[in-house]
Amino acid sequence: MSIERVRSWYWSLGKFESIVALSIVTILALLLFRLPEVSYFKGIYFNETLQFSLIALFGLICVLMVKPPTITFLGWPRMGIIAGFAVSIAVVWSIMEISIGYDIKQPFRVKIAGVLFILSIGLAEEMISRVLIFGTLRRFGTLFAVVVSSFMFGFMHVNVYLPEWDGWAAYWHVMSATGFGFFACALFIATRSYWIVVVFHALADWTVVFDKRNTIGGEDYSVGILEGILWGIEDLFYPPIWLGLLILYMLRGKWPKWVIRLAIKWKLVEQAEAITK
Repeated sequence: MSIERVRSWYWSLGKFESIVALSIVTILALLLFRLPEVSYFKGIYFNETLQFSLIALFGLICVLMVKPPTITFLGWPRMGIIAGFAVSIAVVWSIMEISIGYDIKQPFRVKIAGVLFILSIGLAEEMISRVLIFGTLRRFGTLFAVVVSSFMFGFMHVNVYLPEWDGWAAYWHVMSATGFGFFACALFIATRSYWIVVVFHALADWTVVFDKRNTIGGEDYSVGILEGILWGIEDLFYPPIWLGLLILYMLRGKWPKWVIRLAIKWKLVEQAEAITK
């Protein structure tokens, strides 16, 4: 079967069939985590970086096969007021993550390996979740694509808890990753840049490698069912999802009144211009 026929077949699929096809592609990508280790030298993240790099390459091949409109987002970013606002939020968020998770005791070579590792995470997960999944689902509407791609991004993280299953930890991680996906989609759309989102994603994962927080706990805490569910909902509606929805709202040309008042106060726009929009 030629690439043109595969592309034509995929773009003819409906919503449900597209989600099924993208789920299969995602599972195939995650199977790359099950490759045998090629290096047993611990502490430099070689195996993990290789796995994520292969996933990024697999995702790129899929993108080149189906050619979603977001393939143009692999070029230079488009910057404007909304994009600048989104990037500013991403910068503040990244600074907060770095400030709570920078272990200065690690050797320099481990720091370099760690940076390459988190960059590979961003390259892989954003290629699959944003460029491919969001990009191909956007034909059904931007909101639909944001919601579905964000939840699929969240469910990708179940893989972290296999084969040693921890139900509550997996649930909380999926929900928090889904909330992150909403903001990542908004940043992706606002800047039209895969690369900006990759760097932001890598910095947001800073504590995956550079975690200086005290992880030594006390007694084990048994989570109740209702409490566990509510914690997951709280993780989902953590500020990133609200910031993402705000940016998506602004991208539609509908600015919140408090944003208009600030813009007028800071003399970014004329009052008459702001009121008429």
